[in-house]
Amino acid sequence: MSGVNPSQKKRKHKGRAPPGPDQTVIGWKEEEFHNLVQGMGFRPEWGAQYPTVGSIALDAPPGYMTLYAAFFREGNFRLPITKFTASVLKNYGLHISQINAIGLPCNTCLFN
Repeated sequence: MSGVNPSQKKRKHKGRAPPGPDQTVIGWKEEEFHNLVQGMGFRPEWGAQYPTVGSIALDAPPGYMTLYAAFFREGNFRLPITKFTASVLKNYGLHISQINAIGLPCNTCLFN
């Protein structure tokens, strides 16, 4: 697994504000995706899917969610999540996709 984040291309945006991270076209190479899935021990029954060409984070199919590689690489995030992490998210009414990878090390390292 490479330690470099996948390069991402931006969609053309006609408004004044630049696109947010959820509007960035996913630019993964399929090999990088499979290396992440294998390196992090994703179970086959979880059904991790390589994103379609030109998709963005908001394009996850029904029943799926987008998790960023930075969660795993920089945030030390692992699946399945701990009961502690799940209870903290539920208590604050948050979904894991709303969390910044920089904020994850506190949850996943100190309380495991």
